[in-house]
Amino acid sequence: MTYSVSELNRLVAKILDDNPNLINIQVYGEISGGKLYPSGHYYFSLKDESSSVSCVMFRSNYSRIKFSPQNGDKVCLKAKASIYEVAGRFQLIVNSMEPQGIGDLHQQFELLKKELAAQGYFSEKTKKPLPYLPDLIGVATSSEGAVIRDIINVLRRRFPGFKMHFIPVAVQGTGAAEQIADAIKLFNQINEVDVIIIARGGGSIEDLWAFNEKIVADAIYNSRIPVISAIGHETDFTIADFCADLRAPTPSAAAELVLPEKKMLLDNIQSERNKIIKALERQLFNAKQTLDFLTERSVFKNPVIIIEQQRQTIKQLKERIGRELKHLTTNQKRQLRFLYDNLKALNPFSILERGYAYIESSENATIDSVNKVSIGQQIKIHWSDGRAAAEINEINKIMHQE
Repeated sequence: MTYSVSELNRLVAKILDDNPNLINIQVYGEISGGKLYPSGHYYFSLKDESSSVSCVMFRSNYSRIKFSPQNGDKVCLKAKASIYEVAGRFQLIVNSMEPQGIGDLHQQFELLKKELAAQGYFSEKTKKPLPYLPDLIGVATSSEGAVIRDIINVLRRRFPGFKMHFIPVAVQGTGAAEQIADAIKLFNQINEVDVIIIARGGGSIEDLWAFNEKIVADAIYNSRIPVISAIGHETDFTIADFCADLRAPTPSAAAELVLPEKKMLLDNIQSERNKIIKALERQLFNAKQTLDFLTERSVFKNPVIIIEQQRQTIKQLKERIGRELKHLTTNQKRQLRFLYDNLKALNPFSILERGYAYIESSENATIDSVNKVSIGQQIKIHWSDGRAAAEINEINKIMHQE
């Protein structure tokens, strides 16, 4: 098959464009022959011990990198394989560039983050609340640089007379992570501070790496004292930020968050004091009005009158009760007499007193009819004042006419 040069270059470009394995590749190497043109495009070669490849990074992508690449720098590129058709030159179109090793650090960061998240290091349930007004603030940061000065200046402005325990530590380089972790542990052992701030200024991922070490994460997670992380700038995130009880975007912001403004507190106290005073004044005024009202009543002006009135009332009640009892006794006596008279009238012995008598047989049975006697029968006759024995000699029956 025969091609023109243009057709061949176009075919090769299409093959490269259609290959998914060459659209987003990662390549390590050393910069050589780098040149930044007025257009903002950066052209260079990436080489290793035995080969090199042409590269171009257009202005839009070059403006986003955080360092100035130099010849001899070892870098990691993310790029797309392509061909410059005009010259038939194979090249890489670079999307991003980082110093070599940065990619490894990012990978380590993500792996540790995933591991600690699975172990609950970042759980909101383990976050400790910050004290509203700490008596003593613990700060661990470098003794050099602006960070400690910024923290002190903000605290002094917000709350003059604040108390701080400062432990100077290295915040980057060999041994920095161990010093930071030891400072957090020491604060917990002394157990005097109410809150801990760990802080440093901004920097690259390598500069901040001490705060991505597991030893620091362990110290924060195991701290009984609340920890505020204030690492780098607002866009910088470290493992310490995720473990901390509160993340401050900057060291100065940490100082803003750890203490309220003293003037505002004093103003609030004065405002509440004024409210309490006004409430007490209202209560005193109401109590005075009540007292004035009560003292104007006759019971307070002349209590003897009230006592005399009560005495008269008691006397009247006593007399009334006496009358009621007397009337009740009289009625009861009258009723009792009536009942006695009725009972007396019904007494058979009362009838005998009026000249009547009753007859019994010798067996003490009452004889109330002539039909119950016979000639010669012995009987007993009872009067009111005695009795006599007799014998029946004659019987005369009275015939009743219908």
